Amino acid sequence: MTEHPHHPDSMARAATERFDPSLRDLLGILWQRRGVAVLVFVSVLIALLSMIANWQGDYRSVAEIGFAQDRQITERLSADTDRRTVTAQEIETAIAEVKGQETLSTALSVLRGEGVSLTGEQANRRIFDQLAAMIAGKPDAPISDDPETVAMLQLRSGLEAARVGNATVIEVAFSAKQPETTQQALLAIVESYLWQREDRQKASIRRQLAEAELQFNTAQDELAGLENDLATVQSGAGILDADESARMLDRIYALDEQAEKLGQEVAGLRLARQSRSNAAGLDDLLAISDVAGHPVVSQISLQLETRKQEFVALDQRYGHKHPIMQGKQRELDDLRSELAAVTGNVADQMDIALAGAEEKLRLITAQRDRWEDRMALRNTSVQGQAALNRSVALARTNLQELGQQVQSLRREMAAFHGDVAILRAPTLPEATEFPTKRDLAMLAIMIAMFAAVVAVLLRHYFDQSIDDEFDPQVALGIPLFARIPDQSGSGNLATAHDEAAGHLAVLMRIMVQGRDAETQIRTDGQVIALGSALSGDGKSHIVHALAEKLAGLGASVIVLDADLHDPAPPVLRPYNVEKVNDLTDVMSGIVDLDTALAPQGDDEGYRYLGARMPVPGSIATGMVDGKLPDLITHLRTRFDHVIVDTPPILSVADGVIALGLADVRLFALRCGRSKRRDIAQALSQLRAANIVPEGVVLNGAKPRAAYGKAQPSSVMKGQLT
Repeated sequence: MTEHPHHPDSMARAATERFDPSLRDLLGILWQRRGVAVLVFVSVLIALLSMIANWQGDYRSVAEIGFAQDRQITERLSADTDRRTVTAQEIETAIAEVKGQETLSTALSVLRGEGVSLTGEQANRRIFDQLAAMIAGKPDAPISDDPETVAMLQLRSGLEAARVGNATVIEVAFSAKQPETTQQALLAIVESYLWQREDRQKASIRRQLAEAELQFNTAQDELAGLENDLATVQSGAGILDADESARMLDRIYALDEQAEKLGQEVAGLRLARQSRSNAAGLDDLLAISDVAGHPVVSQISLQLETRKQEFVALDQRYGHKHPIMQGKQRELDDLRSELAAVTGNVADQMDIALAGAEEKLRLITAQRDRWEDRMALRNTSVQGQAALNRSVALARTNLQELGQQVQSLRREMAAFHGDVAILRAPTLPEATEFPTKRDLAMLAIMIAMFAAVVAVLLRHYFDQSIDDEFDPQVALGIPLFARIPDQSGSGNLATAHDEAAGHLAVLMRIMVQGRDAETQIRTDGQVIALGSALSGDGKSHIVHALAEKLAGLGASVIVLDADLHDPAPPVLRPYNVEKVNDLTDVMSGIVDLDTALAPQGDDEGYRYLGARMPVPGSIATGMVDGKLPDLITHLRTRFDHVIVDTPPILSVADGVIALGLADVRLFALRCGRSKRRDIAQALSQLRAANIVPEGVVLNGAKPRAAYGKAQPSSVMKGQLT
């Protein structure tokens, strides 16, 4: 389809075009370019095989470590199943311990003791090995001056550890350049990890055993001290009768009863003594019950009372001066004196009795206190012995338990086995891991074949696209009419583009003059048709540029856009589609040609007649085939130059029809885009219709400086051609 290079639709389609040959075409291209394919294949294969010759693969040794079910890392027991299990976190922790600094340092020391070195392999690695490690995703060990650091990094870089499925098994692998080194290094790592793990577990048992032995010795010393105390208490307390406590208690009760009675007696005597001390006379003494109750005092008091009664009776009879009464008075005085003497004696006896009672009470109280002290001492001895007996029994039980614990820990230490075991010992690898040299050789062959195919396709692609050095006279037998540079840019590029378009316009004018010279008469205008193999070659742009230059030369020019499928109106000057009659209306008879060509107020330069919108394929072909010849015949008579923008030849048949109606047929090519096979196919179709283009217009060519140097753009300002 014909389109302007700056048209948005054409630019979008040009950006999406791809070189997409079929399989049959690809086989033909490979056979056609077999020399390039063989050369590239052999060169790439030799280069890759020379690199593979220095390839030294890695040997990989594998070992498996399993965790026992009777002892595990955390010693956790499931309450429902009564079975110990190892969790995923514990497995990951074990993997981290295998790769840890402590394990690798121990393994490195073991390898050094066995004379195995890892740093030499790192130093002897070739550039190809480092590149292969980078491609495989394994970062190379950084360069360091410390051999210890280099060896540690090399040991860590070759080590791999992962869990085997959901089992309590860890697969450990080590890769190195030598198979013996691989096996020895892996064996050292695995054994170092097992030794360190068992040592940590043994250290825990040793700490428990040391603590248990310390507690056992302390318990022994404590039991010995308690037994000594018990023996001392027993020797000091003597033999204790079981019934002695009851007898001692009865004795204390009896003494307590006697002391109570004596206390009451002493209290009464003390009251009597106090009353006697306060007595002023005989009557006060007789008022004391203890004194009055004495038998002698009672007898004398009775006699005195009797005498008093007799004295009173006689006194009433005789009077107190009677001799008898005087005798009775003397008897009363004697009895009263005797009563006073007896009363005094009785009072003195009561003091003696009070002193005796008090002394007796003191003795009984002291005796009771002694018995109570003996009772308390006996109770204390009994309680102390019982407490000591209990303490001794507890100490003996504790000592027995600690002894059993010590014996159990000693047996466990003697029969200790770790919770980790080597299920599969490190193997000695017999062959290198993937990729081997055979694999690399096959890969090299495939890469060489791919490179050969790519080289052939690139060579074919770039050979198919014409370049700036393309000579249409030699390649196609058609002369080159113009080399038009890219219209984009400014300065010298714009000047070169305008100059090339002007040269093409002058050439068209010369061809018109040559025709007039032959016929000696100018009957009608010149019809110029510009075609191309495919869209995107800049054909529409050349048409409008040529029309502008011919109009600048003073000729009447019209551009007839015969590409009804994809019309391309001019973009170099203002153009209002709504004010221009549609070519399809003219061809359909809706609008008369004279009306369509009627001059408008804003017309400048050349005229343009084309479709406003794309027309479907069958309708467009029918219009071009049926109406275009008559339309061009009428346009000849009214314009000096009728420039027909034809559809692409390989897209639709309209282009061949339009080119067959022209006086001058131009074939547009674009450097870097037009393909040789497309050009040949398009020219073949034209020759089948007995149409041969008069010239080729090479679009997008590099500008060539006139007179060996570029002409400044200021020189061409205002110049027409």
